[in-house]
Amino acid sequence: MTTASGVPLLIDAHLHLVTAEMFRRMRERPGTLRAEAVARARVRGKTFEERRAALEGITLEQHAATWLAAFEQAGVRGGCFIAVGEGNDELASFVAINPERLWGIGSLTDPRHPDAARTVRSFRARGLCGLKLYPPIQRFLPNDRAFYPIYEACAEEGIPILFHFGITVGAFYDLSYASPLPLSAVVKEFPEVTFVIAHFGAGFLRETLFLAYHTDNVCVDTSGTNNWRLYHPGEPSLEQVFRDALRTFGPKRVLFGTDSTAFDGYRHHILKEQLDVLDRLELSAEDRALILGGNAARVFRLDVGQASVGAGGGAAGQGSGGVGG
Repeated sequence: MTTASGVPLLIDAHLHLVTAEMFRRMRERPGTLRAEAVARARVRGKTFEERRAALEGITLEQHAATWLAAFEQAGVRGGCFIAVGEGNDELASFVAINPERLWGIGSLTDPRHPDAARTVRSFRARGLCGLKLYPPIQRFLPNDRAFYPIYEACAEEGIPILFHFGITVGAFYDLSYASPLPLSAVVKEFPEVTFVIAHFGAGFLRETLFLAYHTDNVCVDTSGTNNWRLYHPGEPSLEQVFRDALRTFGPKRVLFGTDSTAFDGYRHHILKEQLDVLDRLELSAEDRALILGGNAARVFRLDVGQASVGAGGGAAGQGSGGVGG
């Protein structure tokens, strides 16, 4: 994907919308965790209440203005936002402020709820372009057939699914549910659905690469610090991780992202780090453009306004067994 001048168009495929109301709902939601564990919980060194207080009084319009200004500074066309705490209503209102630059990936408070599939079927009408599922936090295995109605809804509505496996900064998680391997049967049974694995699998790189075998409807995103590498045998460089992903998935199935949030602001250093890696890989201009924006536009069916989609962009995924949808 390029601009009219031929410059690659940057689309950040993994960002987070965080509001005070989202934190408030998270604290008010009935839970099964021990009170002492909740009281001691920290997210990057701060309590839930400290995080909420820092966001109090900021309107969705102000959030949007801040993000759009950051995009201008970074040279980013737009981004896909995930709401913290499954705040789909706020997310829908947020993306409606500028639907050509702000896009939303919806969530489910409880994927086990009988109405979960119905909720997913409402996403397109609400302006949401994808579904985020979080097995280590929501504590489920994706090959449980109880979740197949959700996948059916995504297939019918043309909604891609973003999965976070592996380690996480979330305060409460269970790594028993962190491996991507249980997704292997699902991706075969739903070839018309595109599945995106966030953060290169966040520590489960080997297992994530296995999902590329005999599939063309599984992608990875590059988002975050990728500091899971510190806990990975051999501590691979980010360049090696990119090489592994490109070797197995190919350039049409790698999506650029930074995992930026309101707390850190836009992560310019991650954008620079990843651009430097792509420079060293000496990719073709077309492949580079796909990774930096074309793939996200195709997978999430984004309205990118006046941007042009190159030969490897929008049309490329149409006959490729589901990557386009």
